[in-house]
Amino acid sequence: MMFKRLSAALSAVLLLFSLSGYAEEEEFYLADIPLEPQVIIDAPLKNQTYDKGGSLIVKAHGVNVDSLEAVLTWVEADGAEKNLSFMAHGDTLETVFELGDMVYAATLEVIGAYTQKSGHEARHSAFAKVLSPKEDYINRMIDLAEKNSKQTKYKFAPAESDTDIGVCKNFVMRLFDTFAKEYRMLEYPDLPLHMPKNNSKVNCAPYDYGIEWRPETATDGSPFEIVFQFKYDNRLTKEENAVIAREMMHMVKKGDFFQMVGYYGGGNGPHSLFFIADYDEASDTLHWTDSNMKGQRVDGIRWGYMQFDAVQTGEWYVNVFNMKNRGATLYRLRDDLYRP
Repeated sequence: MMFKRLSAALSAVLLLFSLSGYAEEEEFYLADIPLEPQVIIDAPLKNQTYDKGGSLIVKAHGVNVDSLEAVLTWVEADGAEKNLSFMAHGDTLETVFELGDMVYAATLEVIGAYTQKSGHEARHSAFAKVLSPKEDYINRMIDLAEKNSKQTKYKFAPAESDTDIGVCKNFVMRLFDTFAKEYRMLEYPDLPLHMPKNNSKVNCAPYDYGIEWRPETATDGSPFEIVFQFKYDNRLTKEENAVIAREMMHMVKKGDFFQMVGYYGGGNGPHSLFFIADYDEASDTLHWTDSNMKGQRVDGIRWGYMQFDAVQTGEWYVNVFNMKNRGATLYRLRDDLYRP
């Protein structure tokens, strides 16, 4: 036991002399280790857009930084790239970019810089996407639909009369109307936004009722544009009509509204729905939310089921409305929406 203790003591002494010798030959300090900067964006948060009036609050902090610079960049309709920047010295940054009636998505980059002891400047960047007001509007409608899908009131609702909440068009109109007052069109800033009702049976003729909405434009306060409309053409074969119908389904984007008349299993006639994702070419799939595509009668009254993230192929849709006197219309929000 005594031998082991002497050996341990001797080893400790030798280690001490060894370290002392090393220190005399090469002095080493923790301060000599190069520091790498890090940047954290605190605002805007993920999936955030501009505040009312087009202001964007930017907050960030850094670790091992001498300065922080915020650069906001966007591309306008003519392809011109624009940017605003703000520089702060120290390890925190807070500013407000005032953009007015902003309608474009933007990218925020916050750059942290640190001058090392060697004189070399190390840099680190963090990025955040700033949604356009249109993207924000679409996301809010999707979030509302998802919330509704978990609420008894909407999961299975009356869908008999024109005012019942389970009626398909009432469902999509409510998604739109809930947030409409918070947005305007840049071209027509004084007009409140609204979604047109379905076109009348007389005006839809010779096609069946439900193939389209009333033909309103931005001058009427409608922020929707027709992306594509399919009406079965009796001069073409069914296969030739299918090619055209298929082209429309391949154009679907997240946030598009859809008005169709056809046979969709749970119903035979008009139907309105809201697409919540882009068309997926690889799987030929479409994702949407709606009410009353599927339903049943309770004491003689129609009740409709709500769907969130329903999935079908583009080909399924083609078969739904590719028939005589039937068809569909694909609607998309204008790009010039902003928050006044």
